[in-house]
Amino acid sequence: MKPQLRALVELRARLLWRRFTARGGIAEGVATVVLLAIAIPVGVGFAVAIGFGAYQAVRAGGGLRSDVGAAAIFFGLWQTWTAVSLTLNDREGLDLRRFLIFPIPPGRTYAMGLLTGLLGDPMGVVWGAMLGGVLLGAAVARPGPWLLLLLLLLVLFAAATLILVALVQEVLAAVLTTRRVREWAMLGSVGLSVGVLALLLWGSDRPFRAAADVLPTLRVVQWIAWPAAFPAAAARELFAGRALASLPWFAGLALATAFTGWASYRVALAQARGAGASGSGSAGQPSPVGLGWRGGRFGALVEKEARYLFRQPLARVDAFLAPAIMAFVTLKVEPRIPAEAGEVVRSLPLFGAAIYAHLLLQAFWLNAFGWERGGARAFFLAPLDLAAVLRAKAVVLYLYSLLLFLASAAVMVALGRGAAPPWAFGGALLLHAAMAPWLLLSGNLVSILRPKAASFAIQRSSAVSAFSGLIGMGIVSAAMGLFALPALLALRIESTGALLAGWGLLGLLGAWAFRKAIPREARLLESRRDEFLPTVCGDDA
Repeated sequence: MKPQLRALVELRARLLWRRFTARGGIAEGVATVVLLAIAIPVGVGFAVAIGFGAYQAVRAGGGLRSDVGAAAIFFGLWQTWTAVSLTLNDREGLDLRRFLIFPIPPGRTYAMGLLTGLLGDPMGVVWGAMLGGVLLGAAVARPGPWLLLLLLLLVLFAAATLILVALVQEVLAAVLTTRRVREWAMLGSVGLSVGVLALLLWGSDRPFRAAADVLPTLRVVQWIAWPAAFPAAAARELFAGRALASLPWFAGLALATAFTGWASYRVALAQARGAGASGSGSAGQPSPVGLGWRGGRFGALVEKEARYLFRQPLARVDAFLAPAIMAFVTLKVEPRIPAEAGEVVRSLPLFGAAIYAHLLLQAFWLNAFGWERGGARAFFLAPLDLAAVLRAKAVVLYLYSLLLFLASAAVMVALGRGAAPPWAFGGALLLHAAMAPWLLLSGNLVSILRPKAASFAIQRSSAVSAFSGLIGMGIVSAAMGLFALPALLALRIESTGALLAGWGLLGLLGAWAFRKAIPREARLLESRRDEFLPTVCGDDA
């Protein structure tokens, strides 16, 4: 290892050590261990299932059963890995912009960022366990030297998936930095999501009930998902015992991965060398919209929070992801709900969209001040009421979450078959509004007690600390459990009125608690100023 790269590795190790030994570091370490403890059994469970599938495919030795098994393994893994990476964006990495001043080749820095991002993500344990399950199942079915080729194939598949996700994130971050494109992105997200999913599911008027039904569609559009298409083709040959026939697919996968990695690196380098990497590419552009003259200081705060939110690539990409995920749920899950299941059960996908709109913005309500940087000092220097600052952040996050839900609901209505009853949309709106104060109230506490300087990039740095992420899981789980109580009661007595009344009561209680807690949280923020500002204004992202 060259001295410059060795110094970079040492720097990362020292920063990691300081992170866990500094004040509050014990909580970070415990949270990381807990997340790994959760990920390991999940990964093992999925590894057993996918390993059994690989065992059956290898034992088949070719034919339809083997082909279907290979396609299901790699396309299923790729789809899940990509969806989780794009929606959660929870992996740590290197901000390339910060390391350009050092005498280190930026390509190596970027590659190291991708690698550390995978190793630092608890979900990496899940993906690694699932890939290990494929190898173990194949080894049990047919031991032999061919397993070395399968191991190489799995490594190339993991690299291809990781690099393609990085490319998609970098391109979206670069494109959506442009103000005009950003304005149209909100409207175009619905059409794009529907179009892509309609292409992928073309010719199927029902969910795929047999694995063989997947093959005709995959043969047409599989190369859109080339990180899965090349390994699936190579695996079909390996499972049938034709090792030499699999080598061209290995070469194709390696070349496509190398080209995608080069493209991702070039986009990231251009972003790092320009203004877009810091999130300030459009910050100085004038906007025809202004709220300060309408709402006084509070209106100015709302305008400022809206501008800050739409500067974040992650927030803008959510406008694409929310309708896409809900369209998939509508096409694949909703038709499986039997008509005799009852109105409440048939409304669950729409209720899930209401909750998912909040979940997508979790990084922003768990780390509300993470992107302020030096601007956070203005909250304490200017004649501002900190309670008004917290209210403005809550208003903007709720309105944006509502916009994501409305876009998702529009896609579900367009693609669905009317399974949900007419009252379900109003119920979902009520659920979305009623859950908001509980999540925002709890998120304010986490933002004040566990702040973190966040990066403006999408994938190069985590937006929240491991401890905050663990607390966020608890908050969402507790909120879902609380709002599930009226649903259980409504199912028991078969009354939709009880469901809506229960959610309305919880919403009123949450609004009252939010109103009472905001002044106390503002005082807590004021009292923690000396600890809060060095963290938020620092350069730890």
